[in-house]
Amino acid sequence: MLIKLLLLSTLWVLLIWQFLGYPLIMATRYNSSRLVNKDYSFKQSVSMIVATYNEITTIGNRLENLIKLNYPKKMYEIIVVDSGSTDNTRDIVHNVIRNLNANDPSIRLITEEQRNGKSSALNLGIKYSRGDIILVVDANSTYDENILYEIIPHFKDNSIGAVSGRYNVQNQDSKIPQAEAFYWQIENATFKGESSLDSISTVIGGISAWRKNLVTFSTQAISEDLDMTMTLRKKGYKIKYEPYAVVYEPAAGTVEDQILQRKRTCLGTIQCMVKHWRDILTPKNMYFNFIFPSHKIIPMFSPFIFILLTITYLLVEKNAVIIAHLLVCVGLSFICYLLLVKYISDDSSRAKPMSLDSIINIGKYVLLNEYIILLAWYNYVFSNYSVLWEKPQSTRITELGSVLNE
Repeated sequence: MLIKLLLLSTLWVLLIWQFLGYPLIMATRYNSSRLVNKDYSFKQSVSMIVATYNEITTIGNRLENLIKLNYPKKMYEIIVVDSGSTDNTRDIVHNVIRNLNANDPSIRLITEEQRNGKSSALNLGIKYSRGDIILVVDANSTYDENILYEIIPHFKDNSIGAVSGRYNVQNQDSKIPQAEAFYWQIENATFKGESSLDSISTVIGGISAWRKNLVTFSTQAISEDLDMTMTLRKKGYKIKYEPYAVVYEPAAGTVEDQILQRKRTCLGTIQCMVKHWRDILTPKNMYFNFIFPSHKIIPMFSPFIFILLTITYLLVEKNAVIIAHLLVCVGLSFICYLLLVKYISDDSSRAKPMSLDSIINIGKYVLLNEYIILLAWYNYVFSNYSVLWEKPQSTRITELGSVLNE
């Protein structure tokens, strides 16, 4: 009985640490640390690379957004790398280029005749880039106009190899995006703490800035952004988080699209765990020995923890012991949740108490993601995956950019 209780307690500790404890400690760490004193006068040239494939519904509005950023126009360029689009994506890009004003940043279109994966497209864009900093841009997102002013000052510190911005869910009008918005509030609090401690566990792919001389993305990586984060940290460079550089992007609105999107992310994490296992197991730094295991490795094993937890409870003969143990663990989880809620709101206000319906919705979201992790493991073990990205259609804007009809 004692061994079973110890096992149950260990499993609960791992789950509480993953979902509540680690984010709470990181949020507390950030709030007790000094804010970064940025030199806003520091500027570097930037090359924005947008990898596209059949982005007819998004690329026009995306380019308009990038053109209007609040940064000296001659200090950044936009490079669209189109990989074999079969729609009018390239025509829209050409139309935007024709209508540029003299004071607009330059836009160039580079083409690949076939899809070789996002890493291949990014590397091609880097090859033709002129900026000191590479900013990876998703075609279906929207930037706050001040993102470059917020990100670039970090690079004044030569020890920093990359900087990531903050992801905000754009379409919080249905249950899955609402739950994902809550997830990203927790991620935001966690990233802040990680950045103040050492480095964030991974950049956000749609708003990640890199020193050009350090970056060549692996064409074999499923999650090229996570792989490059780990590679730079292994070389001694730190990866920072800038919460005031905000990107807005639609979250997957259907279960099918959520599975498509999250499974790829999980596959990429598993691949990186295997690729960089020596660095994770070797005493190295806070990133490899604490941040990455807490934020990335434990979640990839959480479905198995849930399964083992259920089996162990079934093996305990005394119902009174099960109930008492559950009450203690659930009570501890609730206390951690109440503390965490204080840190996951926007900077301007504290999080409001959540309704019972919202909590149930989040529970369903967690269970869906546990199922997705199991699917990712199955696909990884049987090598059923590709580096080519599949676009969840519910994350794409349904209206064409205004430039289409010009």
